[in-house]
Amino acid sequence: MSVVQKGIILTLEGEPDKNGNPTKARVQPTSAEGTSTLPITIPWHLRGKMGGLEKGTEIAFVVFDDSTGIIVSRMDGNWDGTIEDDVIARGNLTVEKDIKIGGKLYDAG
Repeated sequence: MSVVQKGIILTLEGEPDKNGNPTKARVQPTSAEGTSTLPITIPWHLRGKMGGLEKGTEIAFVVFDDSTGIIVSRMDGNWDGTIEDDVIARGNLTVEKDIKIGGKLYDAG
């Protein structure tokens, strides 16, 4: 049975994604100090600057019966509004309202 757990990130590792960000993390469950998960998936929206994950970040995660797993969220819920630079550079960002990026205002109209 899989249960959402609380833990802290011990390492960021795994094959880098196309932005060069680690795709996996080892996590220490808060209910089992001194243990760690096998590397579990960091979803794309929590990788790199977007998620700001680092060693010691408190997260919610799930590990399945086959020992695979995924990070669900940061426990503090923080997001500083950062979007990976190449999402903007490749034109993969759709803006429906005006947006300010790096001090420059982009008019969506």
